Amino acid sequence: MSESGRSYYAYGRTWRGHPGTRHDTSFTSGLVREVRLAKHSRYKCEYQRRCARFRDSLGLQEDVFFPERDMCYCPSCHEERRDIEIYQRGNPTKPYVLPLGWSRFTLKVPLPQVKLPRGGTVAAFDSWQMCFHGTLRDNVKPIVETGGLRRPGDDISGGTLSQRNGHYNEEWKPEGFDTLQVFVSPSIRYSSKDAYSSPYTWRDRTGQMYKVRSAFQARIRPGSYSIGPTTLHHVRRDERIDPIYKNNEIEWSTKHVDAIMLYGLLIKIEPCS
Repeated sequence: MSESGRSYYAYGRTWRGHPGTRHDTSFTSGLVREVRLAKHSRYKCEYQRRCARFRDSLGLQEDVFFPERDMCYCPSCHEERRDIEIYQRGNPTKPYVLPLGWSRFTLKVPLPQVKLPRGGTVAAFDSWQMCFHGTLRDNVKPIVETGGLRRPGDDISGGTLSQRNGHYNEEWKPEGFDTLQVFVSPSIRYSSKDAYSSPYTWRDRTGQMYKVRSAFQARIRPGSYSIGPTTLHHVRRDERIDPIYKNNEIEWSTKHVDAIMLYGLLIKIEPCS
């Protein structure tokens, strides 16, 4: 199915059980392998199967995913769907550029830990705008277990969220700039920069080494965030990061963590040279 139609009805829970229900995981290791092989076989694309193997290495619970809505944006799958690259989403609308080159593993909406205000899931898919949040491999599980994105200084599973080097922090920022916010972007190109989504070296079961990046696809509530310029170091004045979004509008920030609804884990894999 293309990205053109509304999809929030696919996330209904009446026929899938309560989102807080945990599946029985008391399998033998051999049965786990069989289940995973059967699960991966539904993917037509080898790229998505490889991304799924990496996702499985993260130790996430199966019941946070909604596999019927997984989507591969590799060149072959995108061409086969005859999909366009840019849509309009939200109210007011903003461009949504497909995350080409990535594979999306859809999360249940919302995650069990999250209660959406103001109309819930249907309202979010009707009017909230698309955005992305690049993150490190080691942060994926704490974010999912917490139920959403958090601000620097907030408690997450396993510790406290800290500020990373490479973009504005308390030691390097314009005077008066508040770094204790959640930062997202309408651009996957921007969200996959090293300062947000540093590549992780991973060996597939085939023995091949890959560089892997991870990010989240999300919806953000209109009016809840500020639009601003890049906060990254080392971005030249003449460097256009994304052809759709200008550098002075490529970073969105908010202190309202409940204004962001995660609905997809994105993975991008490239062979190590």
